[in-house]
Amino acid sequence: MTSTLDADPSLLGESRRALAEARSGRLRDKAIVAVGAAIVVAGVALRFYAPSALWLDETISVNIAKLPVTRIPGALAHDGAPPLYYLVLHVWMLVFGQGDVAVRSLSGIVSVATIPLFWKAGRRLGGTTVGWAALFLGASSPFAIEYATATRMYSFMILWSLLGYLALARALEAPTRRNLLWVGAITAALLYTHYWALYLVFTVGVWLMWRIWRDGRGRLISQREVGIRPVFGAVVLGVVAWLPWAPVFVYQTFHTGTPWTGAASPSDLLGVFGDFGGSGSWGQLLAYGLFALSVLGVFGRPAPDGAPGTGRSAVFLTAVPRRRVAALFGVVAGTLAVAVVAGAIAQAAFVARYAAIVLPLFLLIVAVGAGLFRRKVAAVAVAVLSVAGVLTGLGQNSQPRTQAVQVAAVLNAQAQPGDLIVYCPDQLGPAVDRLLSVPNVSELTFPRAIGPQRVDWVNYKATIAATHVDVFAQQMLSRLGANHTLWLVYRDGYPGFGGDCGQLRSWLNLLRPTGETAVWANPKYYEFENLVRYPS
Repeated sequence: MTSTLDADPSLLGESRRALAEARSGRLRDKAIVAVGAAIVVAGVALRFYAPSALWLDETISVNIAKLPVTRIPGALAHDGAPPLYYLVLHVWMLVFGQGDVAVRSLSGIVSVATIPLFWKAGRRLGGTTVGWAALFLGASSPFAIEYATATRMYSFMILWSLLGYLALARALEAPTRRNLLWVGAITAALLYTHYWALYLVFTVGVWLMWRIWRDGRGRLISQREVGIRPVFGAVVLGVVAWLPWAPVFVYQTFHTGTPWTGAASPSDLLGVFGDFGGSGSWGQLLAYGLFALSVLGVFGRPAPDGAPGTGRSAVFLTAVPRRRVAALFGVVAGTLAVAVVAGAIAQAAFVARYAAIVLPLFLLIVAVGAGLFRRKVAAVAVAVLSVAGVLTGLGQNSQPRTQAVQVAAVLNAQAQPGDLIVYCPDQLGPAVDRLLSVPNVSELTFPRAIGPQRVDWVNYKATIAATHVDVFAQQMLSRLGANHTLWLVYRDGYPGFGGDCGQLRSWLNLLRPTGETAVWANPKYYEFENLVRYPS
């Protein structure tokens, strides 16, 4: 008997094509899984790859965190940060030690913990496709990768921001006591981690008050979001929990600030995309891609099937933001705008790393933009951006952060007990001091003539202005005993110092003409410096 397939060759051809398409689909799915796994593995690995020694900010973190717990708040009053990260790092170092790998691993582990949270938050915002896009974008983000290797609080900021989004969404749907306590606790954790949390909390608070006002005017709100008033109360509770630290914050605001850079300006808003994309050509590609997808995430709509003149993956732009993304976009944009306004008023900086607090929210918007396309197109777009992110992260983490290694190597080999090491500015001191092994040498910093372990930011610019370089140079030489060498670690042109450090070298050259440069500043380092030897 002849089979149906034998009788009808066209059916046989269709069957073969179907089998070929199914086989091709399976191979494509396996390729997508393989690429996705490689991206996540690379992102995780890079969060622990940092061959450079600790630079200024990282060393200060360690030097404050290793103090007795009761002394940490007082040290932070002269530094300008809230205490939570330093207390956690204090406990971490008691267990794992103070080596470079040990102190950086805290940020790395916290950053790895955020990766599944990206998926969870993305799925909640826009479904499974958005969830996977958010996971890969978060895992490969060069911004997140770089600060995962830094002994600083920025990985914690990203973690709290993601947890805050999830807690807020849950509490709006089900304002149970547990969910509300989570909102309050994360609000407090944000405020105790970094002061840019004030901008985020303020913006979220304004949005919640607007929702309460709109509800009071008889407008209907989503049945899934019935907890506006309780959630606002939970945010207020988190702020109240932070108030015991507020007096220190007020003192820091008036006496520390950010004297090492200029005040915020509106142009900083546009720079955020470049900061999130990272440096180099791959970073530029990533920045453009993130910008484009974020615009689509806010204003894009998928073309309806069968619409004339559209392809299978066409997306339309509209003038009205998508409802579920509008609030998220408002929080991100509002936080950055408040940061610029507050920075301009208080003469505080808009620093790229501080924007860590809105990075995850921004990437969620980007993931929504990717999710507008059909699965294959979305997968290709996210894969390209993720590969660009991994390559950018590798390049950034490979950059030497401080020339302190070279300087300390010369000092360890040539300095003798009784020698004096002077740092100008004082910001060069912590990283070099951490690497010194020479016993019984004296170390002093310009302008305060104190030790180099930390930088006292209180009234910083006024202190610099009140210090006379010629008098300081004579005082340094007068501290030297007979037959001892003065070593000057300096770099001219630091913000706030003008030419003071160059003048200090000139005065020392005049007072002790035997000076010779042992290490020349190399700009390939993020933190570079000269080392000059003045033998007796």
